[in-house]
Amino acid sequence: MFRPLFYLFIIFLSLSFNAQTGTICHYKIVEFKEFEIKKPDDEAHRNAIKRLNQARKATLKFDFVLEFKDSVSSFQLVDRMDNDVNMPGSAKIGLAMIGSSGEFYQNTKSGFWLKTSEATGKKYTVQDSIDFDWVVTKETKIINGFTCFKAELPENGTIKEVWFTPQIPASFGPLGFGGLPGLIVEVKRGTFVLSLVEISTNQPVNIKKPDFGKLISAEKYNKMIDDMRGTFFKQD
Repeated sequence: MFRPLFYLFIIFLSLSFNAQTGTICHYKIVEFKEFEIKKPDDEAHRNAIKRLNQARKATLKFDFVLEFKDSVSSFQLVDRMDNDVNMPGSAKIGLAMIGSSGEFYQNTKSGFWLKTSEATGKKYTVQDSIDFDWVVTKETKIINGFTCFKAELPENGTIKEVWFTPQIPASFGPLGFGGLPGLIVEVKRGTFVLSLVEISTNQPVNIKKPDFGKLISAEKYNKMIDDMRGTFFKQD
């Protein structure tokens, strides 16, 4: 007598469990300083700068998406092709310049982040702990209607600048950044600015932990990259 109601209850629980809703944020490069030709008589230099500026223009067309729900988030280029077969060379260079050539995944509950990457023709998932030494300043400004606070991060001899808003109490952000008491709305890194342009709540999201090649620690990965660079520059 009660079996139909029982089965309906089980189906309802199943649908509720599988229907994951979260927040989807879209980011775009809103500012990227043009590279200047400093050696006008050097043809190789002019061609290199020209190619960099072509890559810079390509980044202005990129659409990045940050999805988050509860303690996990994912950030990557929209409609990214894993093998980059259909991606022009200028776009690949542009992604490398802004440091977003893969997917960023964060799990604040477990305290780690992952980044997918390719080097020497091999695939890697780089892992490190979420441990950002942010210095939050008293500076504020309005970005897309949100009251934002400025935070700085000393990194490799330079300062990374971000603006976050406590109005969205989510400890996530683009390019793998996070760990602040609010969503990171804008990132200034080098000569480019990446900014939030759209946000939608209660959206269906499907955030999965990356399974991309070999899992490696950030320390080992960075050492491998440094060794590769050293070998390259030692060549005659």
